[in-house]
Amino acid sequence: MRIIQNIITDYEKLIKTQFSIPLVDGDIIKFMFHPWDLPHLLGLQYLVDIPELFEYRQGRLSAKKLYKGMCNRTYDIDSYEHSTYFPDLYKSRIKYFTSDTLLNIIDSCQIIKFNPRKLKNFSTRMEKLEYIFWKEIRDEHNNYGYFGIGFMATGKSTDENYPNTFFFRSDNQYVTNQKPAIAASLLTINPKKERSFRIYWSNIRKSMNQNPHYKFLKSYPALWKNGTLDPHLIQSCQNEDVKHHFKLLQLDELNKAYLPYMEPEFRWTNAEKEYLVDQLSEHAKDLLPGELKMLLNTYRQLHMH
Repeated sequence: MRIIQNIITDYEKLIKTQFSIPLVDGDIIKFMFHPWDLPHLLGLQYLVDIPELFEYRQGRLSAKKLYKGMCNRTYDIDSYEHSTYFPDLYKSRIKYFTSDTLLNIIDSCQIIKFNPRKLKNFSTRMEKLEYIFWKEIRDEHNNYGYFGIGFMATGKSTDENYPNTFFFRSDNQYVTNQKPAIAASLLTINPKKERSFRIYWSNIRKSMNQNPHYKFLKSYPALWKNGTLDPHLIQSCQNEDVKHHFKLLQLDELNKAYLPYMEPEFRWTNAEKEYLVDQLSEHAKDLLPGELKMLLNTYRQLHMH
C-alpha cells in the first residue's frame, strides 16, 4: 500500500529540475519536471476502472487538477492499487519509477531521435515522441532491461520539451535501428539553483569530421592514436601548420560546447577563444557557462585599449 503516495513524495525531489542538452547537430533538448507531468509518466491514464483516471484519459480532467487532487487526497490514491490494470502497469513501469532512476537515465545521455516507423515487431501508442533517453539496467532478477524516458515537443514558443512517458522493456525494440541524438553537453539546474555541467568533448570531436581543420589533421595519420587525435603527438610535431589547424579546431569545438548557452547577440574573437581554451586546460574541468563568461570578461578588461 501507499505505493503512489511514496512515489509522489519521492517525485518532489525532481520538480523544477531543469535540463539543457545541446546536440552536436545544433538542436537543443530543454525540459523541466513539473508536478503535473507525474500522472502521465506513471501511466495512470491506463487505470480506466478508476473514475477520475477514466476522466483523465478522456481529457475531461486535466493533469494539474488530477495531481492536485492526488496530493490533497481528494482522490483515494491507495485505491489505484486495486485497479484491474494495476498489476501490469506496476510490472512495466511503476515498480521502477524513482527520482534516482530518472536522473540516472538522463545523466547517461544515451538518446535517440525516435521514429515509430522503424519499429519492426509491434506498433506503439508513443508515436508522437521525439526523443527517448534510455539506459540498459539490470533488474532485481539479474536481467537486463531498457528503461526509457520519452519527450514530446510542446509546439509553444518556448520550444521546450516535456517528459511524457517512462517505461521498462525486456528488449531493445524502442532503441534499435533508431538515429542517435548525440549530446554535446548537459547542464542540470536543481530546485536549489545548483548547477552541474558536463561537456562531451569526444562527441564534439567526432562531429567535426566535415570541419576543414579536422580534415587537414586527418591527412596526418601519425597524429592519431586509437582513432583519435593525440594532443601530445601534435605538441611534439615540428609542422607549424599542424599546430595551427589543431588550435583552430579547438576554437571551433569551443563554439559548439558553449555557444548554445550564450545570448544570440554574443560574439567573441579568436584571441579570446584561444585564451579560454588555455584556461580550460589549466582548470582541467568543464567550466560552467557563467564561469567561462567571467573569465572572458576579465580577459576583456585586461585587454581594453
